Amino acid sequence: LLFAKSRETIEKAASLTKEKLGELGLEISKEKTKVVNFSKDDFDFLGFTFHHWRPRKKDNKSVFHVTPKEDSIKDFRLKIKEKTRKTLTLSKEEWIRRVNPIIRGKVNYYVTIIKAIKANEELGQKSRCITRWMRSKLKAIDGYIRKRLRVAFIHKHPNQKKEQKMRYKWNNRFFVSIKLIPSYWLYLNKAYGYSLDEYLVELKILGKRKQQNAIKRAKENGEEYFTPHRIQKMQNAWNASS
Repeated sequence: LLFAKSRETIEKAASLTKEKLGELGLEISKEKTKVVNFSKDDFDFLGFTFHHWRPRKKDNKSVFHVTPKEDSIKDFRLKIKEKTRKTLTLSKEEWIRRVNPIIRGKVNYYVTIIKAIKANEELGQKSRCITRWMRSKLKAIDGYIRKRLRVAFIHKHPNQKKEQKMRYKWNNRFFVSIKLIPSYWLYLNKAYGYSLDEYLVELKILGKRKQQNAIKRAKENGEEYFTPHRIQKMQNAWNASS
């Protein structure tokens, strides 16, 4: 990556870089080389998408966001899917052993951004790189993993309908209890020392807030939230065998 404040300067830097690489017997790929204006254009590099400069809400200072590339997230989901084929009949512990290494590997790579930010700050360069968008992507991945595992846990005729019925019983706390590593928690743990207890408290708060919003919407629409059908589904989940 080359950085400059004007197109003229970046073209000079590119020419010099090309010359020096040529002396080392290396060649730049024209197909993979492009000039972007980071004030309005994003770019991808080493599995991450760098989202262009934008004003931060709290103080209007210019910052940029970084997230895993969409291809990386797709690869994450595909690897989980390959390890949770519902045609297999395994114990819950074995299913967890199949997916945890994938989660560790992906998160260990994603956290390199945090390490880079900290390394720059140790050298006296305050970073304007924001990584909060990473969290929503990891939460979505965790939801996908739990969904795949619920289906995998149902040994007799597993399907999505049965998975939905088991969400009350096989919830976030349950998956933590059987040693599933949440990618959202692992990322924040490696970056900031975030504990599992903090993770569970946060999810409980978010879950309550989500339910309260759903109840409010139902009320505004003149509907009942805790319908007999919903209550029956919750009871069936808790009474179902694991």
